[in-house]
Amino acid sequence: MFRPIRGMKDLYGSDINKYNFIIEQARHIGEKYGYSQISTPIVEQTDVFQRSIGDETDVVSKEMYSFVDKGGESITLRPEGTAGVMRAIVSESMAQSLPIKLMYYGEMFRYDRPQKGRYRQFHQLGFEHIGDKSPYTDALLISMASEILNSIGIFGFKVLINSLGDDETRESYTKGLVKYLSRHEENLSEDSKKRLTKNPLRILDSKDSKDKEICSMAPIITDYLSKESGQYFEKVCALLDDYGVNFEIDNFLVRGLDYYSETAFEFKSTSEEYGDSVGGGGRYDKLLKIFGGPDVSGIGFAFGIERLMMLLDDSKFQNKAKKVAVVPVSEDENDTAFQLLKTLYDADIPAEFIHNGNLSKKMKIADRMNCGIALILGEDECENETVTVKLMNCDDKSKKTQTVARNDIASFLKHSL
Repeated sequence: MFRPIRGMKDLYGSDINKYNFIIEQARHIGEKYGYSQISTPIVEQTDVFQRSIGDETDVVSKEMYSFVDKGGESITLRPEGTAGVMRAIVSESMAQSLPIKLMYYGEMFRYDRPQKGRYRQFHQLGFEHIGDKSPYTDALLISMASEILNSIGIFGFKVLINSLGDDETRESYTKGLVKYLSRHEENLSEDSKKRLTKNPLRILDSKDSKDKEICSMAPIITDYLSKESGQYFEKVCALLDDYGVNFEIDNFLVRGLDYYSETAFEFKSTSEEYGDSVGGGGRYDKLLKIFGGPDVSGIGFAFGIERLMMLLDDSKFQNKAKKVAVVPVSEDENDTAFQLLKTLYDADIPAEFIHNGNLSKKMKIADRMNCGIALILGEDECENETVTVKLMNCDDKSKKTQTVARNDIASFLKHSL
């Protein structure tokens, strides 16, 4: 038997209903805030991600699905959405109309150890606002992300926020961090030892337990903020307070990608079932320029859709019994039943045509197909131009079975459904 590739899964039943619900809510709120949709290819040139995400990140160094195609070009299944959106803004000449707000959703791929809430093929929902650097923009984006979580029924979360500062900040902080970490170099993991000279800030994002312990006593970046970055961060925090966003400052939050600067944030679930990050993002000041665009700032975030799905109640997303089963008693009624089916479709009523087996088997099939109403057509119904309507899950015997004129069935069902 063929099975899905490890770390990849099929979405169906309540899972696909959850997925569609999350996308629907996010699109509605995104449109309210002025975001329009973009869809980028699942594969890009490998350099699109290497140049933007950073060679020393886990994503690029360990997790990307990259291969050489038949034309000899190195291409990569997208591991995240922002880089592809930046490439599209430049290649499609959208940069001439900045600022621009874009939202996207779709499959992403990372070769990672599969575990709860973490897959090798997963789905992300993301938003990018490019060409407008302002604390108001940052606060508004974080507030919108919080609103999306609330709209899908997730209230148990906290917003972690930090500032990564400007170039001046990062230069001075990097010196202080390297000075501290060098004293503990022999106890760092092998990956962190390599990063100590290449990209020391990545060590703060290490998942190694010894690295975490060492980093817990490291200098904090907010103590190194330039005057401008410090004022910017204070304003973002004040605006979030004004909007009633519940946030905490996390001095060691750096996110996992190299392109972030200034404001960085993360949404962490407080659920006992899944108490981990469900998404996050931050500001990026030079990303569009890397792709040949103008030197403008942007900010964005993404949610892991599978992680959000884990926090939703399965019972609320089971297929609802809103379909109608058209059930001829015998083959003699098939043609009439088939015409009745067209009447329902013309009225935009979901329906199934169940015509195999005896009546008892047909009713069992209707129940199995989650049909809430069965329209039964026998010899008497065809002769009298009526339909016997059976409410499949009704306990009231006086309403469970009714006779309705065939010409009135569409309006009757619309009222019932």
